[in-house]
Amino acid sequence: MSDIASSPLSLDTRSINPSELSIPTLMKELNQQKKPNWILRKLMDALEAKRQSKGMGWSRPWNKFGLNVFSTHKFNTISDSNYAIPIMEFIEKNLSDAPQETRDFAEDLLSDTACLGFVFYHNSDKEDGQHEGLTLSFGRKVPEDKTKRDRIDLILEDLRLDGKVDRLVDRIRIYVCPWEDYQNEKRHYLKTIDDIAPNDQEAAQHLYQHCTDYYHNWKDEESRQWDHWSSRYISYFGPRSFIPVGTSFS
Repeated sequence: MSDIASSPLSLDTRSINPSELSIPTLMKELNQQKKPNWILRKLMDALEAKRQSKGMGWSRPWNKFGLNVFSTHKFNTISDSNYAIPIMEFIEKNLSDAPQETRDFAEDLLSDTACLGFVFYHNSDKEDGQHEGLTLSFGRKVPEDKTKRDRIDLILEDLRLDGKVDRLVDRIRIYVCPWEDYQNEKRHYLKTIDDIAPNDQEAAQHLYQHCTDYYHNWKDEESRQWDHWSSRYISYFGPRSFIPVGTSFS
């Protein structure tokens, strides 16, 4: 462990000592620093921008700008129902005040046996502050064009203050993004909760703990890792630039 921990990580001065990370997490951080040269990454960013403009693939603007996606897990909504059901119930409850067409779409996608599930663990560094958190993403291929995706994202984030996080959810966002709306009008539904009521805080905390518990169960399971070749060349996939004191993802 000492040899691994002594390897350099590019972290800000308020981050934890890398030796506090678990071996699977630390190895992933170190391996992600072995990125291709800047020309290949520039080309991939250009390709990604073109795919993004056409609504192709999984990527959406809210999942890339100002983010470091440092780990990704995949899950099946049927065989991993113990994991997926609490997340889907949380989404549906928090869409109770959404337009009927949004709720209908969400119900249809989440109940679809072809629905795919991914968790994207990220750092966010934007004008509104630094956060660590996760995106719980549900999607399916559009039947008439399998390069396109219908998608629902639930994003839970923990604000970093004075180099620390308190493992409390400070911001909740839900994106409901039918491909047809996104492709034709760049339109999607967004609900943001950043002034969380006590009852909602309790539910969000329960879900966040549920997801972070699974992160620790899955982080050293090879079959859970999402590893597409393109992630090695896309700029927002990579090691964390900061690891907060109190991180939920050690």
